[in-house]
Amino acid sequence: MVDHLSYSSTQTYLSCPRSWRFHYLDQIETPKSAALVFGSAFHNTIEERVKTTSQGDMLSLVERWQQHWTAQLKQTGEISWDGDTPEAMCNLGVRMLSDSDIAALINSLKPALEGEKPQIELSVTLIVPGVPIPVIGFVDMIEQDGVPCDFKTSARSWSQERAQTDMQPAFYLAALNQMGYRDPELRFRHYVFLKTKKPQVQIWETQRTWRDMFYVFELVSGVWKAIESGVFIPHPGGWKCSEKYCEYWGICRGGK
Repeated sequence: MVDHLSYSSTQTYLSCPRSWRFHYLDQIETPKSAALVFGSAFHNTIEERVKTTSQGDMLSLVERWQQHWTAQLKQTGEISWDGDTPEAMCNLGVRMLSDSDIAALINSLKPALEGEKPQIELSVTLIVPGVPIPVIGFVDMIEQDGVPCDFKTSARSWSQERAQTDMQPAFYLAALNQMGYRDPELRFRHYVFLKTKKPQVQIWETQRTWRDMFYVFELVSGVWKAIESGVFIPHPGGWKCSEKYCEYWGICRGGK
C-alpha cells in the first residue's frame, strides 16, 4: 500500500482510478512524456537561477538550460517523444530562455528567506483527518511578499478562469496553513511559460477561500476511502481515456 498521497496522485485517481492503480499500486513503468521531461528541466533551470542570482551567477540562463536538459535526458529512462526530438526540445528551451521578457522576469524573481535559506522547492505536508497517511508536495517558491507560486510550461495560453479553478493552489495553501504559514488573503501565483512561436510568460495571481481548503479535505478523504475499499474502476468518459493521452491504454483497452 502507498505510504503517502500527493496532489498529482489525487488528481490521477479522480481522472481514472484504474490508471491510479496501474501507476501507484502495480507500479507499471511507462515512458515519460517529452513534455514532462522538458518541464522538469525548465523548472530546474529557473530554480537554480533564483538560488544563485545573489551569488553572482556566471552562467547564462541558456547555459544553465543546456546543462539541465542534458542531465534530465541522462537520468530519465524511456521517453515518448511523440514526433519531437531531443534536439528540437533543447532548441525550444534555448529560444524561450533567450527571450528578453522571459529572461528579465526569471532574473527578477526573489524568494522569501527563512533565516538564510531561500524558500524554493519547499517541502509541504498536509494532514487530513481520517486519512492515516500524509499528503506531501513541493511548493516551487514563496516570494518575498509571502505569496507561494508555481512554475508551469504550457503549449497553450492559460486564462484567469483556468488559474482560478486549478486545484493545486488549494492543496498547497492548506498544507502551508497547517505548517504555520498565514496569509488571510490566501493568494497564489502561477507563472506560465508558453511554448508558443513567440515565447511568452503569463502571471496569474488568484485567491482561494477557506471553503476551498475544506473541499481539499473532502476530496482527499473520499479518494482515500475509495482506495482502501479497492475501488479502481476505469473512467472511459474522461478526457484521458484515449490512446493519445493515457500511458496505460495498451494494458487497459488495447489488449497488450
